Amino acid sequence: MPTYVILLIYEANVTSNVFDEMGIYWAEIADKNQTEKQLKFLKNHLKTEGFILDLACGTGRHSIPLIQQGYRMVGVDVSVKLLRIAKQRSNRAEVVLGDMRYLPFKNDAFAGGISMDTSFGYLSSETDDRVSLSEVRRVIFQRGTFVIDVFNREELTAKYRGKSQSSKWKEYPSFFLKQERTVSQGDEYLIDLWTIRDRENSAFEIFEHSVRLYELDKITGLLDEAGFAITGVYGSYEEENFSPNSPRLILLAQTK
Repeated sequence: MPTYVILLIYEANVTSNVFDEMGIYWAEIADKNQTEKQLKFLKNHLKTEGFILDLACGTGRHSIPLIQQGYRMVGVDVSVKLLRIAKQRSNRAEVVLGDMRYLPFKNDAFAGGISMDTSFGYLSSETDDRVSLSEVRRVIFQRGTFVIDVFNREELTAKYRGKSQSSKWKEYPSFFLKQERTVSQGDEYLIDLWTIRDRENSAFEIFEHSVRLYELDKITGLLDEAGFAITGVYGSYEEENFSPNSPRLILLAQTK
């Protein structure tokens, strides 16, 4: 990785999380989750000039294909296991272990950044989310592009408020997955309970995680506060106009 991109590795409190605990299970789930549609969306909106930060990059499922198509990507994630998988998948993957509240990069190091597939909202408080957006703004130079893609709170709360829904067992290369989904009281969090049965030894494991949900006005306000101007809002990876019923809330922002 070019040395002028990295500032230092902060003495941050970098801890494991549910995705780190899941390791290859999460890698297989993520790989099947609309990756090709997400990549097409990104290529429509990102330029190949300059470095692009992949925030919470995980296994590099976005960064690695984009590198292969001429983009200069640098990924950062809190999960050692997922970053190890990224490097195993491609020795061209440029990845850094780090906490998004304390990004280990110089000011104005990047031409743009991405936060895909609801990678935003897992920190312990809304204040932490605000700090992370300020950090993203710090490392992207003026008039740089930031793409942030999250669940649409309005659509999910209408679907799950006051009830839970369980999926049928889904098959993945090394396991079977059953998901139970609900929203918290007050509609602040989406809560997933994942039951996994390993194909090799038939052992069961249960993982639970929650992500803070944002509606359009709220996340637009947070981005504005951090120093971003909204340039586009979409409700799907096919670039449909956003509405309360949209499955996604995807914002294009430019640094002020």
